[in-house]
Amino acid sequence: MDCGLFVAGAIAVMTGVDVAAELRGYSNRTQAFEAVRKVCGRKSMGAIADHLAAKFEIAEVTVPCAWRGDAIQSRTGRLGIVAMHGTEILTPARFGLLRLPLEHAVRAWRI
Repeated sequence: MDCGLFVAGAIAVMTGVDVAAELRGYSNRTQAFEAVRKVCGRKSMGAIADHLAAKFEIAEVTVPCAWRGDAIQSRTGRLGIVAMHGTEILTPARFGLLRLPLEHAVRAWRI
């Protein structure tokens, strides 16, 4: 259910680069957000997305220009990946993958 590592894993599969290497090793939500704070100074998914995008030169694009495989941030702050057909977001949830309309995205990064 870790949206950050889900997106990082997808990026690693697509590019061969583990953008979350410096974050790995936590075992619960509290530790995850503490790792995020140590890396970028704030406990937020938006902050770590900005940090990693700058570090790995990942360009932000407007949501309407996002296509399959791009990373997104949703209205709720969760991270996800644009699905194959380009109209939905995939993000992990308790019951598996949650599919949301792309309209739920507020930010996107070209992978």
